[in-house]
Amino acid sequence: MNDGVIESFIKARKNKMLPLWCILIVLAAVAIDVVVYLLVQLIGMLLWILVSGIAFYGILILIRLNRLEYELSVVMGEMTISEIRNQTSRKKVMSFDIKDAENFRKATPEDVAAKEQAAKENQHKVLCCFGDEDTDLYYFTARAKDEGVTYDIFMAPDNRIKKEIAERNFEARRVITFEDRL
Repeated sequence: MNDGVIESFIKARKNKMLPLWCILIVLAAVAIDVVVYLLVQLIGMLLWILVSGIAFYGILILIRLNRLEYELSVVMGEMTISEIRNQTSRKKVMSFDIKDAENFRKATPEDVAAKEQAAKENQHKVLCCFGDEDTDLYYFTARAKDEGVTYDIFMAPDNRIKKEIAERNFEARRVITFEDRL
């Protein structure tokens, strides 16, 4: 087995609600601007500029927070998943032993929607490490080493990560080698 370090980056799904949130911020700013201008006309123009600036800044923050990618790193059989926002801030989401991953199977985008709905009812957290264009999607559950919380993980790993997972987890080996034979 390979005990080296393997790293991979996955751009996250785009937030489909982002344009709606931006439009709502702009509409709220315009409504506040109109009311303030009608009530206090002389100072209203200065307040209009202030409210518009705050709205513009809020939109910039939303856009920056939605630039998300995941880093997968495997070291000696332990996978660490970190999220990177706006290519500046990194946060470790979870770490687990690959051999302890369970329920490994191929997944579809419909499975993701169903699991996200079911996660609201049980104690599992859902982690979606894939982009909009990823078609090679896998699902498994793993318990985080640090916090002990079980995660339902949807992932679109590259071939190096898939190979490492297949070497260290029997369930994954059955799913991944089965697909390679087709």
